[in-house]
Amino acid sequence: MLDQIYDMFSFAVPLRIVQRPDSLVVQDYRPTWLMLSGIGMVLFFAPAFVLVVVKAPGALESFGVWALALIAVAGLILALSQPIREVYYFDLPSDSYRFERQYVYRKEIIEGSLDQFTSARVKTETHDNTETYFVVLSQEGMFLTGITEQTLRENVPVLNSFWNESEIANAITAIISNASRRREKKLS
Repeated sequence: MLDQIYDMFSFAVPLRIVQRPDSLVVQDYRPTWLMLSGIGMVLFFAPAFVLVVVKAPGALESFGVWALALIAVAGLILALSQPIREVYYFDLPSDSYRFERQYVYRKEIIEGSLDQFTSARVKTETHDNTETYFVVLSQEGMFLTGITEQTLRENVPVLNSFWNESEIANAITAIISNASRRREKKLS
């Protein structure tokens, strides 16, 4: 039953996995819960502020009216602080990867060689009877930071499910194994 409901709404928050013989592109446009909370605050408190100001012109002197405006602004700031999309590129011919996290006002990019990753898996975290899932890339050896894993999404997206995350992890594992087979062929 929940799977059917999920399938009905999955078109609204797209997750696209584009697999080609020599590349993989994962486009994740799912919003985070914090973004939706911020948008909800703006959609509720901004019209309430406007409605009170229009209906009662003397209300601008009241602290409660300005509290509505401050909550709406805080919601806007919260929504804008979350990523709009995340895109992961894996390219076999150049043996490289590129992770992009796009915000309204900036873009974070992580690039590197594909050979540093060995596999991808789904990590499950349990919090008060709920489970969240994250795609984790295993790195070969320990780097200067001492980290042996790279988590793709920092914040939990809406419609986070094991099925979505495992689909991403399986596609990434396939491209990583193809890259390692290519390197072995070049060496032999």
